[in-house]
Order: sequence, then C-alpha cells, then structure tokens
Amino acid sequence: MEIFESEHDYLADISAVDALNIFAILLLAITVAILQQSLGDMAVRLLALLATLLFFIALLAFLSTRGRSWRVLHEFSSILVVITVFSALGPIIDCANSGRWDLTFARLDVALFGRPAGEWRALLGRPSWFVDGTYVLYLSYYFVPFVLAIVTYRRQSTEEFRNLVFTIVVTFYLSYIGYFLFPAVGPRVPPEAESLAIGGGMISTVARRFLAWAEQNPTDAFPSGHTAVALLCVFRARRVSAGLSILYVPIVIGIIFSTVYLHYHYVVDVLGGAALACAGAWLGPRLEQWREPRGLMKRLGVRLGIR
Repeated sequence: MEIFESEHDYLADISAVDALNIFAILLLAITVAILQQSLGDMAVRLLALLATLLFFIALLAFLSTRGRSWRVLHEFSSILVVITVFSALGPIIDCANSGRWDLTFARLDVALFGRPAGEWRALLGRPSWFVDGTYVLYLSYYFVPFVLAIVTYRRQSTEEFRNLVFTIVVTFYLSYIGYFLFPAVGPRVPPEAESLAIGGGMISTVARRFLAWAEQNPTDAFPSGHTAVALLCVFRARRVSAGLSILYVPIVIGIIFSTVYLHYHYVVDVLGGAALACAGAWLGPRLEQWREPRGLMKRLGVRLGIR
C-alpha cells in the first residue's frame, strides 16, 4: 500500500500534457535516429535539442511542487515545447518524405473553387492598408490560444485549464503529422518578390521578417494549423467567457482569411485545418483521460481493489 501511494504521488508530478510531449519527442527522436545518415551532422544537433526538451519537461514537473511560480511556469511550458518541436521539423520532414503535394493541392483548389480561390488573393486590388491589416490578423493567431489559456487559468478549474492545454497541444501534434504525410510549401511567394507580389507597407515588411524567423519549417501548408487552432479556440472560448467568444469570432475569421490572402495556404489547407479542429476537439478530452497519470493510477488502484 505504501509503495503504491508513493508511486502515485511521484506520477502526479507528470501531467497528461507532459506525458504527451514526452511521447511526441521520443517518437521524433526515434525518427531522427532512423534518418541519421540522411540528416548528417544535423542529426546530432536535433537529438541534443530533443534531449534538452525532455530535461526541460522533467525539471519543470519536478519543480512544480516547489512553489506557485514554478507551478504556473510548468502549466504554461507546453507553449515553448510545441514551438521548439515545430522549429525542428523542417529537415526531418525533408528527409522522411521528399515528395511535395503542392501541385495536387493547387489543382484541387482550381477544381473545387475555380476563380474564387484566385479572387480571394486579389480582393480589393490589394491596397497597402488592407494588406497591413491582414498581416495583423495573421499574427494575432499567436495570441489567440495564449490569451484563452490565461483566461481559463484565472477563471476555471485546474482540470478545465489542463484539458484545454492538452487539447490544443494534441491539435498541434496532429497538424505536425499532416506535415509529414502531405508535405507542401503552399502558394508562397519568394522572399525577394513578396513586397511586389503581396504588397503592404511597413507593418507588412516587419511582419514578413518576423514570420521568416518564427516559421522556419517551410513544409507546413497542409493542414492549416492557423485554421485548426484558431477554430478550436473559438469553440473552447464559449466554455470560459461569452464576451471572449464573441470577440474571437471576427478575429478567427480574419485569421482564416489571411492564410489564403497572404499566400501561405491553399483553400484546401483551410478545409483540412477545419477538419483537424473537429478532430482535436473530439480526441483531446478523450485522450487526456487515458494519458493522465493520476487518473490512470487511480483506475489501476480500483481494479486492484485498493482504496
């Protein structure tokens, strides 16, 4: 009985999202090891990065019981984990799947949507002020899940907050699987031609420079993670704040519009992102119940007749 309780307390330091992140990182590390010859020296750097992430997760889980500040940092640490994992995907995807689906997706856009897909990108003649505003909407994507997480953390229970974070992280990882299966660059414009082809003013120039630094995985078109996570946040915001949910609706519509208008995604990428949002919303809560170490040990204890 004492051994069981001790193990239960130890596992309680590892949250469900920690377990999910560890599983994803280990799976990625195995992939890197298999592709080591193709990756060359990059394999060592990637494995070192993934090992650092594992240490980071374990350390914060251990420190989360040492005070409120550590606990808060631990609860929000998945933001850094999923961003770091995303930044490492580019060379791994290139070696794992050298095919590109851009021609297929471009043809699907024409077959399914015809002229409207092209007119979407030429709306209003692309005036500078409109392009600048669209970039602001595109960048607001980075704040939508973070703000929702903060509001949920302050207003809802710990269980509700962790369920939200877990569901968002599941959705991110599902999109990453899509990048491996259907690698596509998207209808992007070469950097040297962006100012002429896309347009915009100073805001657009600064935004493009930031995105070139922040989004270093070039094969992240299908499915649209912007669409998936943004739609998921609208859905989950209803459970937290009616005001926030209403505020998110036009912002998320703008985010989805911007993904095609700014030449980052095909329209079929958006449809894939919408389907992914539904999959994440359904799978996240169910997978969390199974992955939660505390709940797993509790169910195991019941099955063993331990109270």
